[in-house]
Amino acid sequence: SLNLDAGNKSIAASAFHSAERYLMTGISLLGNECWETKYNLAMKLNDAASEALFVTGNFQRLSEITEEPLEKAKCFEDKLNIYHNLVRSLIAWGKHDECFSMCVNVLSQLGETLPTAITEEIYNEEARSMKKLMRGKQQQHLLSLPNMSNFNKLAAMQFLNHALTLTYIWKPKLSPLIVFRMVKLTMRYGVCNLSSFAFGVYGAWLVSIPRPDFAGGYRMGRAAAEVMKRLGATEITSRFYEFIYT
Repeated sequence: SLNLDAGNKSIAASAFHSAERYLMTGISLLGNECWETKYNLAMKLNDAASEALFVTGNFQRLSEITEEPLEKAKCFEDKLNIYHNLVRSLIAWGKHDECFSMCVNVLSQLGETLPTAITEEIYNEEARSMKKLMRGKQQQHLLSLPNMSNFNKLAAMQFLNHALTLTYIWKPKLSPLIVFRMVKLTMRYGVCNLSSFAFGVYGAWLVSIPRPDFAGGYRMGRAAAEVMKRLGATEITSRFYEFIYT
């Protein structure tokens, strides 16, 4: 418990190397029966350690320590933060195939299927479906959407965002389908911080297709900026403008 407290305080102070030492020491002291006798402490230590190891770039160690909590977790929800840090490390590590497979697996358990390959037929059908959904949706409608509260859908948006980060360079033909899914989830379940990014990227897609919709792209861009401002989504501001204007 003391190592967990010290590790969390170090993370809060951005002293990630110190956090790594405290948390890894805490894990080493848990004992063989920890998952039966100290489950919550064991999970919290591993969660925090995976965060610290990601930030310090110790991806090999992160990969090693995640095996046990993923096996011992009592429910899927308890695995999500571990998966979150593991996926981010795999992106940074350049292990694209493994990362994408993990995203697809996590999303399927959250109720969202994602195609692993794309054909012209799949792309055209998804694009038609997306345009039909958004037809006639004015900016005011987008801004009046409620906040997303469904836990699984919030988690799905996070892992769709990871998949988008990966595929944008690695498999760019898959990126629009991921954005479509993020926008569809937003329209059905409400907005979250990542919705603003999805709106912006969808707007960029509208103005880049063979028959561009400049009015629609502008509308989505404005809605994206307003949603980002409304939710205070400052963590995605730089990424939003970099993606939209490059």
